[in-house]
Amino acid sequence: LQTDTDVVVLTTGVLVLITMLPMIPQSGKQYLHDFFGIFGRLSAWCLQNPGHVADIYLVHLHASVYALFHRLYGMYPCNFVSFLRSHYSMKENLETFEEVVKPMMEHVRIHPELVTGSKDHELDPRR
Repeated sequence: LQTDTDVVVLTTGVLVLITMLPMIPQSGKQYLHDFFGIFGRLSAWCLQNPGHVADIYLVHLHASVYALFHRLYGMYPCNFVSFLRSHYSMKENLETFEEVVKPMMEHVRIHPELVTGSKDHELDPRR
């Protein structure tokens, strides 16, 4: 997912990742920044289409990235919002934020953990 360019493989991989994340919440935390990086890469892919793939494949990729957004925001809201802030504050990622990520954010409510939790508490094994 970090380097592949086949959109069918990427879409399938994201869907597998979405399915596996709830089963490995503590084991997966060591790869959290990798998961966030995958989200960032594929969000940009949805906008830029560097592989010049057919629109139908892009629709499926976008739907899977949207599902990944929901999974990461639901499981790790403090860490994910921190990633979004740092990643999309860079000028080169601003268009991807405006066109792809911001519309995703407009369809979720504020997560209670953003008010009562912290990045460290989120990764606590007792949680």
